[in-house]
Amino acid sequence: MKAGRHRNFYKDIALDQAMEVFWRNGYPGTSLSDLTTAMGINKPSLYSAFGNKEQLYKSALDNYVQKHGVIHAEHLIAVDKCLSDRIQCYLTSIAEMVTDPNLPGGCFVCVSTCELGSSCIPTDASQTIFKINEVTKHSLTEFFNKEMSEGNLTSERSPAMLANYILSLQFGLSVMARNGASLTELKEIIKVSTDQF
Repeated sequence: MKAGRHRNFYKDIALDQAMEVFWRNGYPGTSLSDLTTAMGINKPSLYSAFGNKEQLYKSALDNYVQKHGVIHAEHLIAVDKCLSDRIQCYLTSIAEMVTDPNLPGGCFVCVSTCELGSSCIPTDASQTIFKINEVTKHSLTEFFNKEMSEGNLTSERSPAMLANYILSLQFGLSVMARNGASLTELKEIIKVSTDQF
Protein backbone atom coordinates (compact mmCIF):
# COMPACT_ATOMS: atom_id res chain seq x y z
CA MET A 1 0.00 0.00 0.00
CA LYS A 2 2.74 2.42 0.94
CA ALA A 3 4.72 1.62 -2.21
CA GLY A 4 1.59 2.22 -4.31
CA ARG A 5 1.16 5.67 -2.85
CA HIS A 6 4.79 6.46 -3.67
CA ARG A 7 4.33 5.30 -7.25
CA ASN A 8 1.26 7.53 -7.64
CA PHE A 9 3.11 10.45 -6.11
CA TYR A 10 6.03 10.13 -8.51
CA LYS A 11 3.65 9.59 -11.42
CA ASP A 12 1.94 12.89 -10.57
CA ILE A 13 5.30 14.68 -10.55
CA ALA A 14 6.28 13.06 -13.86
CA LEU A 15 2.96 14.16 -15.40
CA ASP A 16 3.55 17.74 -14.26
CA GLN A 17 6.97 17.66 -15.88
CA ALA A 18 5.57 16.26 -19.13
CA MET A 19 2.84 18.91 -19.09
CA GLU A 20 5.41 21.68 -18.88
CA VAL A 21 7.43 20.24 -21.77
CA PHE A 22 4.35 20.04 -24.02
CA TRP A 23 3.25 23.49 -22.82
CA ARG A 24 6.61 25.02 -23.70
CA ASN A 25 7.33 23.20 -26.96
CA GLY A 26 3.94 22.20 -28.34
CA TYR A 27 3.05 18.70 -29.45
CA PRO A 28 5.16 18.48 -32.65
CA GLY A 29 8.09 20.23 -30.98
CA THR A 30 8.25 17.67 -28.18
CA SER A 31 10.18 14.44 -28.68
CA LEU A 32 10.07 11.32 -26.56
CA SER A 33 13.64 12.12 -25.49
CA ASP A 34 12.49 15.55 -24.30
CA LEU A 35 9.81 13.87 -22.23
CA THR A 36 11.91 11.10 -20.71
CA THR A 37 14.67 13.56 -19.83
CA ALA A 38 12.26 15.95 -18.11
CA MET A 39 10.38 13.15 -16.37
CA GLY A 40 13.51 11.31 -15.28
CA ILE A 41 12.32 7.97 -16.65
CA ASN A 42 13.16 5.73 -19.61
CA LYS A 43 10.88 5.04 -22.57
CA PRO A 44 9.58 1.66 -21.33
CA SER A 45 8.59 3.29 -18.03
CA LEU A 46 6.85 6.12 -19.90
CA TYR A 47 4.86 3.65 -22.01
CA SER A 48 4.02 1.55 -18.96
CA ALA A 49 2.80 4.47 -16.86
CA PHE A 50 1.22 6.77 -19.47
CA GLY A 51 0.84 4.94 -22.79
CA ASN A 52 2.20 6.52 -25.96
CA LYS A 53 3.05 10.17 -26.64
CA GLU A 54 -0.51 11.07 -27.64
CA GLN A 55 -2.01 9.50 -24.52
CA LEU A 56 0.51 11.31 -22.35
CA TYR A 57 -0.33 14.57 -24.13
CA LYS A 58 -4.06 14.11 -23.45
CA SER A 59 -3.30 13.36 -19.79
CA ALA A 60 -1.11 16.47 -19.66
CA LEU A 61 -3.95 18.60 -21.06
CA ASP A 62 -6.41 17.26 -18.49
CA ASN A 63 -3.84 17.85 -15.77
CA TYR A 64 -3.39 21.44 -16.95
CA VAL A 65 -7.13 22.13 -16.90
CA GLN A 66 -7.41 20.88 -13.31
CA LYS A 67 -4.31 22.70 -12.02
CA HIS A 68 -4.22 25.88 -14.09
CA GLY A 69 -7.59 26.22 -15.80
CA VAL A 70 -10.68 25.79 -13.64
CA ILE A 71 -9.26 27.78 -10.72
CA HIS A 72 -9.89 31.11 -12.46
CA ALA A 73 -13.67 30.60 -12.60
CA GLU A 74 -14.01 31.16 -8.84
CA HIS A 75 -13.63 34.89 -9.53
CA LEU A 76 -16.79 34.89 -11.64
CA ILE A 77 -18.97 33.75 -8.76
CA ALA A 78 -17.61 36.07 -6.06
CA VAL A 79 -20.58 37.50 -4.14
CA ASP A 80 -18.90 40.74 -3.05
CA LYS A 81 -18.18 42.23 -6.50
CA CYS A 82 -20.17 43.64 -9.40
CA LEU A 83 -20.17 41.85 -12.77
CA SER A 84 -17.52 44.06 -14.35
CA ASP A 85 -15.15 43.57 -11.41
CA ARG A 86 -15.71 39.80 -11.43
CA ILE A 87 -14.90 39.51 -15.13
CA GLN A 88 -11.87 41.74 -14.65
CA CYS A 89 -10.64 39.57 -11.75
CA TYR A 90 -11.22 36.42 -13.81
CA LEU A 91 -9.16 37.70 -16.73
CA THR A 92 -6.50 39.16 -14.41
CA SER A 93 -6.12 35.78 -12.76
CA ILE A 94 -5.51 34.27 -16.20
CA ALA A 95 -3.07 37.09 -17.05
CA GLU A 96 -1.11 36.41 -13.87
CA MET A 97 -0.87 32.74 -14.76
CA VAL A 98 0.21 33.24 -18.39
CA THR A 99 2.95 35.67 -17.29
CA ASP A 100 4.13 33.63 -14.30
CA PRO A 101 7.93 33.30 -14.68
CA ASN A 102 7.79 29.91 -12.96
CA LEU A 103 5.58 28.50 -15.75
CA PRO A 104 6.32 27.99 -19.47
CA GLY A 105 4.36 31.10 -20.48
CA GLY A 106 1.00 31.58 -22.14
CA CYS A 107 -1.80 29.02 -21.88
CA PHE A 108 -1.20 25.36 -22.70
CA VAL A 109 -4.71 24.99 -24.15
CA CYS A 110 -4.22 28.08 -26.32
CA VAL A 111 -0.86 26.79 -27.57
CA SER A 112 -2.53 23.47 -28.40
CA THR A 113 -5.50 25.15 -30.08
CA CYS A 114 -3.16 27.14 -32.33
CA GLU A 115 -1.62 23.86 -33.48
CA LEU A 116 -4.99 22.45 -34.56
CA GLY A 117 -4.76 24.24 -37.90
CA SER A 118 -2.09 21.84 -39.05
CA SER A 119 -1.99 18.07 -39.24
CA CYS A 120 0.55 17.74 -36.44
CA ILE A 121 -2.00 16.90 -33.70
CA PRO A 122 -3.41 13.34 -33.79
CA THR A 123 -7.18 12.97 -34.08
CA ASP A 124 -7.93 11.86 -30.51
CA ALA A 125 -5.76 14.61 -29.06
CA SER A 126 -7.49 17.16 -31.31
CA GLN A 127 -10.84 16.04 -29.95
CA THR A 128 -9.56 16.53 -26.40
CA ILE A 129 -8.60 20.12 -27.21
CA PHE A 130 -11.95 20.80 -28.92
CA LYS A 131 -13.80 19.39 -25.92
CA ILE A 132 -11.87 21.55 -23.42
CA ASN A 133 -12.69 24.68 -25.43
CA GLU A 134 -16.33 23.67 -25.79
CA VAL A 135 -16.64 23.11 -22.04
CA THR A 136 -15.13 26.54 -21.38
CA LYS A 137 -17.45 28.20 -23.88
CA HIS A 138 -20.48 26.39 -22.41
CA SER A 139 -19.54 27.41 -18.87
CA LEU A 140 -19.12 31.05 -19.88
CA THR A 141 -22.40 30.99 -21.81
CA GLU A 142 -24.21 29.62 -18.78
CA PHE A 143 -22.54 32.28 -16.63
CA PHE A 144 -23.82 35.10 -18.85
CA ASN A 145 -27.27 33.48 -19.05
CA LYS A 146 -27.43 33.52 -15.25
CA GLU A 147 -26.21 37.11 -15.01
CA MET A 148 -28.89 38.22 -17.49
CA SER A 149 -31.65 36.32 -15.70
CA GLU A 150 -30.63 37.91 -12.39
CA GLY A 151 -30.64 41.40 -13.92
CA ASN A 152 -26.91 41.96 -13.56
CA LEU A 153 -26.37 42.32 -17.30
CA THR A 154 -28.38 44.05 -19.98
CA SER A 155 -26.99 43.47 -23.44
CA GLU A 156 -28.21 43.13 -27.00
CA ARG A 157 -25.52 40.50 -27.48
CA SER A 158 -26.33 36.88 -26.75
CA PRO A 159 -24.71 34.96 -23.89
CA ALA A 160 -22.98 32.73 -26.47
CA MET A 161 -21.50 35.76 -28.24
CA LEU A 162 -20.26 37.19 -24.93
CA ALA A 163 -18.75 33.80 -24.08
CA ASN A 164 -16.88 33.81 -27.41
CA TYR A 165 -15.69 37.34 -26.67
CA ILE A 166 -14.23 36.36 -23.29
CA LEU A 167 -12.68 33.20 -24.76
CA SER A 168 -11.08 35.32 -27.49
CA LEU A 169 -9.68 37.63 -24.81
CA GLN A 170 -8.25 34.66 -22.92
CA PHE A 171 -6.49 33.39 -26.04
CA GLY A 172 -5.31 36.90 -26.89
CA LEU A 173 -3.80 37.36 -23.44
CA SER A 174 -1.99 34.05 -23.84
CA VAL A 175 -0.53 34.94 -27.23
CA MET A 176 0.52 38.37 -25.98
CA ALA A 177 2.24 36.77 -22.98
CA ARG A 178 4.10 34.29 -25.20
CA ASN A 179 5.18 37.28 -27.26
CA GLY A 180 6.70 38.96 -24.20
CA ALA A 181 3.90 41.25 -22.98
CA SER A 182 4.13 42.13 -19.29
CA LEU A 183 1.41 41.63 -16.70
CA THR A 184 0.98 45.43 -16.55
CA GLU A 185 0.31 45.54 -20.29
CA LEU A 186 -2.18 42.70 -20.07
CA LYS A 187 -4.01 44.38 -17.20
CA GLU A 188 -4.39 47.52 -19.34
CA ILE A 189 -5.92 45.43 -22.13
CA ILE A 190 -8.28 43.77 -19.65
CA LYS A 191 -9.42 47.12 -18.27
CA VAL A 192 -10.29 48.46 -21.72
CA SER A 193 -11.92 45.18 -22.75
CA THR A 194 -14.20 44.88 -19.71
CA ASP A 195 -15.43 48.48 -19.49
CA GLN A 196 -18.58 47.47 -21.40
CA PHE A 197 -19.85 45.21 -18.61
